[in-house]
Amino acid sequence: FTLKPGMADAFRPLILENAAASVRDEPTCRQFQVLNDEQSSEIIFLYEVYEDAAALEAHRETPHFKKFIETANEMIAEREIQRCTLLHS
Repeated sequence: FTLKPGMADAFRPLILENAAASVRDEPTCRQFQVLNDEQSSEIIFLYEVYEDAAALEAHRETPHFKKFIETANEMIAEREIQRCTLLHS
């Protein structure tokens, strides 16, 4: 995410709550890490690992995700999603 100017402090607890709930409440969420760009507090990266595409879609229907999007959406200036396939673990 690229956040709107001045939104980092308000956004951070919202995404951390969503990440914690995802790992805690979704058995098919394998990993959810929140990273902050070293140069800008307004750039946030999410590293999420789900069992499969259906698990990601189920995540988007959870109450904690919907709450996050509803609250945080106005803080986000830009959103870029990259989907990857695991080659080796």
